[in-house]
Amino acid sequence: MFTGRTFILFLGALILAFAAVFIAQRWVTSLSGGPVMKLQYGKVLVAAQDIPQWQKVEPSQVREVEWPKDAITSDMFTEKAQVLGKIAIDTVFADEPLNARRVLDPKGGNVFSLRIPEYMRAFTVRVNDVSGVGGFLLPDNHVDILASRKSGSGQGPTQAETIVQDIKVLAVDQEATSDKNKPIVVRSVTLQMTPQQAEAVFKAEEEGSIQLALRNPADAAVVEKTQPGPFAAHAPEPAPRPMASVGRSVTIIRGTLASKVRCNPHECSE
Repeated sequence: MFTGRTFILFLGALILAFAAVFIAQRWVTSLSGGPVMKLQYGKVLVAAQDIPQWQKVEPSQVREVEWPKDAITSDMFTEKAQVLGKIAIDTVFADEPLNARRVLDPKGGNVFSLRIPEYMRAFTVRVNDVSGVGGFLLPDNHVDILASRKSGSGQGPTQAETIVQDIKVLAVDQEATSDKNKPIVVRSVTLQMTPQQAEAVFKAEEEGSIQLALRNPADAAVVEKTQPGPFAAHAPEPAPRPMASVGRSVTIIRGTLASKVRCNPHECSE
């Protein structure tokens, strides 16, 4: 049986419990900086499925989703008309938002040219099973290019030099993408390089032969040359200076006349 004193104690404990809950709620609200704001959403386009690189975007490959407005950037697409018919320059994965950096308009040009960065060029070299690294080259690999030529009139020793380093492979033959891991012997390799590098490689092809060297994808180091290679421009060698005549003087007496002549190891002259 509850007595009057027990009832008063129970009622006091209940009041204290409510007060503690109220104080704790106020404290948590003050930590969060105020009342929780309701998150606002907007519509954006995402990939409904994986869109392979260099493929034109089709209606079945995109869908609209609700996206937090604070996370919507100016380059995202919000309507299907903005993206249909454009080209994915990189693989777009399912549920990834479509934006103007990954999906571009070819503008009537070659789709492959969209992959070439500004101030760079796509330059194709002819290779075989040896110069093409045994068929192990794939798009997005990086290579060094070595050049060789015969010195003199073609009878002297072979000179070799690494003329450019860390060059990206854009395509092998006519394939810009590849999911194959087996070696494939190709006839040509398209490389991404600056105009100056393309000139150096073209000159090396005309003067001799070139060889590609495959790099580790994590190795971006460029080896500095300690001295100019055989393909660098050399200053002309100075012409040999004429040697001063050396020898001794000889006195020749003919009757009552005497004359001096200077002799070198081969002849004498007055």
